[in-house]
Amino acid sequence: MNLLSTYEKFSQTQPAEGALASFRQAGFDYASRKGLPTRKDEEWHYTSVKVLGETEYTPSAVNPFEPSHDTVVTIKKYLNPEFINIVFFNGVLNKTLSEELPMGFSLRELSEYPTQFDDTFDALNGAYLSKPFVLSLAKETSVEKPVNFVFFTSTEGGKALMVNPRISVNIGARSSVKILESYYGQATSYFVNSVMDLHVGESAKVVYVRVQGEGEAAVNIGRTRLTVEKNANVESLAFATGAMLSRHSLDVTLTGQGSSTEILGVYAVSGKQHVDNTSLINHQVGECHTNQLYKGILDGESRSVFSGKVLIQKGAQKADSAQLNNNLLLSSKAEADSKPGLEVYADDVKAAHGSTVGQLNREELFYLQSRAIPKSKAIPMLSYGFLSEVIYKISDDSIQKWLTRHLDEAFTRLHVIG
Repeated sequence: MNLLSTYEKFSQTQPAEGALASFRQAGFDYASRKGLPTRKDEEWHYTSVKVLGETEYTPSAVNPFEPSHDTVVTIKKYLNPEFINIVFFNGVLNKTLSEELPMGFSLRELSEYPTQFDDTFDALNGAYLSKPFVLSLAKETSVEKPVNFVFFTSTEGGKALMVNPRISVNIGARSSVKILESYYGQATSYFVNSVMDLHVGESAKVVYVRVQGEGEAAVNIGRTRLTVEKNANVESLAFATGAMLSRHSLDVTLTGQGSSTEILGVYAVSGKQHVDNTSLINHQVGECHTNQLYKGILDGESRSVFSGKVLIQKGAQKADSAQLNNNLLLSSKAEADSKPGLEVYADDVKAAHGSTVGQLNREELFYLQSRAIPKSKAIPMLSYGFLSEVIYKISDDSIQKWLTRHLDEAFTRLHVIG
């Protein structure tokens, strides 16, 4: 596998000892044994990662460099003054561009590692791990400003890069915080392979948003593992408008009764972009609630994949789960594949799923035209409203505005003029 060809050089450049060294080797062994997934694999049936096997990516840690002045200027455009921005350049924490964390937070390097991997990309992330971080919020602490982890990738005109960020976030019991994980980069070839572990303590309230606005030639593969304890409340939104190829795998595990999770997704793609959202919602206990709503707009020859699985374990009585994926096609060449699913092992539950793929509602379009709104404006209005409905389900106003700005930029690339 080309992605492993630089492992030895990486290990020499970034030597490790103890638990980290063992974890890296375990990741290398797993990825070597399993290889890249193909479309023969059920979980990757609609998404091909063939390009990753055809491109030589160099781990960013092998030849680290500082961002140029122009790159710093570009990065600053992605920093929201209403957020607490923690900036990583090519996977390395940039203290100059980052802000101080508020009281109650602690940031340290990860010292304990998982004993198994979810797939090849999880293992690759482990194999090339350099400085993983753990962010912890003390119990009974409320943080008003959203905390935004900004990952910016740039080759600075050099070879294609591979970046493997891994962050663990632990939210203490009865605390409240808003976490963003944002990915951007320049219009050159690079591969970002991320892992985020987010543990939400008892009765905590968390808003978690993942923004994928990568450069047009990038590949972004990301996994989020979200664990929700008793009576905790989580709002989660995956927002994707960038990258040539992207996939976000979201694993939500509800471990305590009374927990509630709103799981949202928004994507707007064009050209030959491919975006994949894969989720696994695991109700380990009963009397908890999850609701999924993913909406996307596709233009040109773009393609989307939604593969969602809700698992209600034996004994998880009175669990309540709903799942819906809606797609709007603006082009006859665009394609949306949707595969929602339920797996229920309890008999006293509420569970539903569904999906739609279609074009703009002609009656709604006619109504707007009958009110003297020309078709050239009516189509963008309806398309925008289709997605913004999901964004406005996030309770924080500053995050709503930030996502709306990203959506505005994405719409400039869509052919929404009839």
